[in-house]
Amino acid sequence: MGRPKRWILDFTNGIQYVTLSSWKYFHDYLQESLIDSSNYIFRGQKEEEWKIEPTLIRHCREFKGIKFNTILNSHLSNFKYSVRGRANNLKDIIDDEDELWALGQHYGLKTPLLDFTDSPYVAAYFAFYESDSDSKYRIIYGLSQAAVKNHLKDDITFFKPLSGHNQRLISQGGSFIKFKTENDIQTLILNKFKSDESKIKLYVIRIPNNDRNLCLKFLNNMNINHNSLFPDLLGASIYSNTKLEIKNY
Repeated sequence: MGRPKRWILDFTNGIQYVTLSSWKYFHDYLQESLIDSSNYIFRGQKEEEWKIEPTLIRHCREFKGIKFNTILNSHLSNFKYSVRGRANNLKDIIDDEDELWALGQHYGLKTPLLDFTDSPYVAAYFAFYESDSDSKYRIIYGLSQAAVKNHLKDDITFFKPLSGHNQRLISQGGSFIKFKTENDIQTLILNKFKSDESKIKLYVIRIPNNDRNLCLKFLNNMNINHNSLFPDLLGASIYSNTKLEIKNY
């Protein structure tokens, strides 16, 4: 018997689809395809059918006939007034829309922000750490920063908060994509780069769901776990729960 196929590739409209036959080939694929590129930021999602979009956009679809920006401005105004007296150093960011959204994101507010990370391994952890998933594959997305800055800046922009409200972001090598549109990232790229056979704007890496334990043990050996990514009591609790759940974690 020959060597099993490590992955299947399909490229269309600026998007590289990668289907791995096993988690154990994830590192190999990164080494072969992305080791020399610092252009991409990454996001992991546990469900294959989920779009690459923030919570607020999903919520806005329920309000037919109301403009996206109208909902956005009203929601931020409500949060700004509700948060008074509840956060330290609020006066430093009260007039900074992006910093306010980032503060709200940290505490569960529906926002136009979507979390990304500089590390594909951290993204893989967020794709796999939750046990409940109905998908055949967990997904890691790699988004081209150059594509966003040069071609999609009217729809989405990068944002790294400067305030110290979210220490987790530092541990996770995190940043945000801020949406100014109701379209998800994959739709934006497919529409913008039709028949584009040049550089890859988005990687969509599929990894079998049934490799979850193997993935999490590998990442734990790299010190990528809830204990390192969430330097607080929540991180310690979920890390301990994972050790209880997965044998030899």
